[in-house]
Amino acid sequence: MKRYRVAAFGLASWDRLIFVDQYPQPGDYAIVHDTLEQAGGTTTNLAVALARLGVDVSIAAMVGDDAEGEQLRAELAAEGIDVEHVRTRAGEPTDRSLIVVSGRGATAERTIFWQQGARLRHGDFLPIEAFFAHDLVVVDIDDAALRRLIVDLPMHVSPRTRLLGPLVYLTTLEPETGLDLALRHDYLVGNAAELCYLTGTSNLEEAVTVLQDEMILSQTRFAAISCGPNGCLLIDRTGTHAVPAFEVDAVDPTGAGDAFAAGIALGILERWDMETMGRFANAMGALAVQRPGARAGLPTRDEVECFLASARVRGPDR
Repeated sequence: MKRYRVAAFGLASWDRLIFVDQYPQPGDYAIVHDTLEQAGGTTTNLAVALARLGVDVSIAAMVGDDAEGEQLRAELAAEGIDVEHVRTRAGEPTDRSLIVVSGRGATAERTIFWQQGARLRHGDFLPIEAFFAHDLVVVDIDDAALRRLIVDLPMHVSPRTRLLGPLVYLTTLEPETGLDLALRHDYLVGNAAELCYLTGTSNLEEAVTVLQDEMILSQTRFAAISCGPNGCLLIDRTGTHAVPAFEVDAVDPTGAGDAFAAGIALGILERWDMETMGRFANAMGALAVQRPGARAGLPTRDEVECFLASARVRGPDR
C-alpha cells in the first residue's frame, strides 16, 4: 500500500473541555459533571487523524513558550508526525480553547471560547518548497494575508501542488472575501453553516447553487460539506452527491469536523468516487463523536473499515 505524504499549515491549540447536561440560558447556570484537558486545534487534530490512517504528515504551526506548547509538540511527535516546523513563539502563550459540551446523542453540541495565542502569521518563515512537494497540502490558517500568499504560490512555482482548504477560519472574513479566498484551493471541506455564511445565503440549497456558479471559473474541483446527523454533501461543478450519516450514540462532537476532513483528504489521495469518499468521511466523524475530546475517538484505517462493515445508516426520520 502506498504511503501518502500530506503537509499542513495551520493551528495548534490546547483544549479544556467542560461537560454539562444542557447549555445554560443567559443569567442561568449549568452543573458541570466532568472536565478534561488535552491537546487540540483544528489542524493538529486533522494531522493526528491522518497519521492514524497511515499517512505521513508534516505540520507547520506555532506554539507558545509554555508547558502546553511543549506537550502539544511531544504528542504530535508521538503520533509519528514530523514536527520540525512546529515552532515556539517567545513571549506568547499557546493558543487555547475552552469548550463547553452540552447534551448527548443527536442533541450533543459544543460551544468554543477561543483564547487566541501563538499562531502562524504573515512574515513567519515557512517551508514552502518542501511542503509543496507533498501529495496534498492542507492550508488551515486564520491569518488571511498569509493564507492568500500560500494559496496563490502553486500556480507560479508548483502547478502540481494540490491544496485542501478547511472553511472554518474563512468565516472570520467578510463573505465575499472569504469565498474568493476559498475558491483558490483545489478542494474545500467544511460544514453547512460555514458554506451558507461564505455564499451569503440562508439555506444549503441556495449555497450550493452559488458555489457551483462560482466554481466554474475557479480552480476548486469539489467541496465536501458536513451536515452533522444528516450526513454530508459532496459538490462539484455539475452536481451534488448526498451521503447519509451513520447511527451512533454521540458523546462529544468536538473534533468531528477535523475527523471528517481527514477522511476527505484520504479520499482525495486514493482517488475514490464520491460515494466511497463520503461514507469514509462520515464514518470518521461518527467514530470521533463516541468518545470525549477531539483526539480519543480518532480511528485507525482498520477501525474505520470494520465500522463500515457493520454500521447502520441513520434514518431520515431521526
